[in-house]
Amino acid sequence: MLPGECLTTQHRLLILNVEIIGAIRRKRKIGAYKVKWWNLKGENAMKLLEKIKSEGKWKLDGDLSRIWQEMADCIQRSAKEVLGVFREGSGIMKGAWWWSEEVKGKVKAKQEKSKALMESRTDEEVEFNKVQYKIANKEAKKAVAVAKNNTYKRLYQRLNAKR
Repeated sequence: MLPGECLTTQHRLLILNVEIIGAIRRKRKIGAYKVKWWNLKGENAMKLLEKIKSEGKWKLDGDLSRIWQEMADCIQRSAKEVLGVFREGSGIMKGAWWWSEEVKGKVKAKQEKSKALMESRTDEEVEFNKVQYKIANKEAKKAVAVAKNNTYKRLYQRLNAKR
């Protein structure tokens, strides 16, 4: 019965089952490794080529899908050995390709100060760690800005060059 309503012949009882499905999250694959294809430059490219040539069985007979699979396995195996692998979702900072060792150190220090702030128990500790974190945060921001500016300056100079 609906509160404040009289049920007469014009009303019909409706029952509805609703299931709300949330966003499907992709589960992290434990032990999923990917090849570092960005290392395929210069000397590594030559090493990979030689490894594939020496290891590959390029004159195979039989089923095409089997031949294709064996060739693909050979290339993947060789690439993993020569180029290296990384674990997917390993927490690598994205967009940090231009960071110098100085910047990485300052960001790491900021992260440590943040962790110390989160673990603080007393009011005095919180205040002390908050000040330390703010100082480390400013230093890290400044170092990141300087490094980014220098990197992009070099990039733009190379783009304007005639090579």
